[in-house]
Amino acid sequence: MALTCLSAPAAHAHPHLRLAYQLLPVFTQDQLSAVRVSWQMDPMNSSLVRDNIDLNQNGQLDPDELAAFAQTNQDLMAGFQYFLTIEGDGPEPAPLAFDVQGFSARDAGRGFQGGIYLEFTAVLKHTAPLRSLHLQMQDPTWFIGFEPRLGQVLASASDCDASFTREKRLTPTQGVQEVQRIHVQCASGSAAQPNTQVSPPKEPIQGDKT
Repeated sequence: MALTCLSAPAAHAHPHLRLAYQLLPVFTQDQLSAVRVSWQMDPMNSSLVRDNIDLNQNGQLDPDELAAFAQTNQDLMAGFQYFLTIEGDGPEPAPLAFDVQGFSARDAGRGFQGGIYLEFTAVLKHTAPLRSLHLQMQDPTWFIGFEPRLGQVLASASDCDASFTREKRLTPTQGVQEVQRIHVQCASGSAAQPNTQVSPPKEPIQGDKT
């Protein structure tokens, strides 16, 4: 079951898959260099994934099954730019190129904050100093709906702040639409996740900051 195989028909009026996200800015030499992205699938689709990728039917998802699931989705999501747009500041900011590292899947179980997680790090190719970013996470077909996990955009390990704006933007397939954008602002000297690690954490990202 590949998530991006579900996002093709533009006729869907509401999401059929919901991904709750949290973000964690990464710093290198006191500048924003990457963003860790953690997506949590909704309970129904998490259950469907468990049923479909447990190939040996042992009642649990083994590392090789999760790795194959992650690889399939990464191969497909790359064509959709991971449903992610990252921009800097300025009156007419242009999208910033990024490479994806550490794309992985894990099963956090069926309890609170459980579900299937997809996680990766978007490493910016931009070399100019950055203290803030604008991010847009949206499936233009509306098959996948994105929302902040527990209403908190940033993981608790972040010293940055986040806020939302809504703007009208030209989408690749749906013309001009109103989209939600995330503004991440980091103060000078922020210690949020310095450059020692750029792969997603193995434990669920908990959030207590908006």
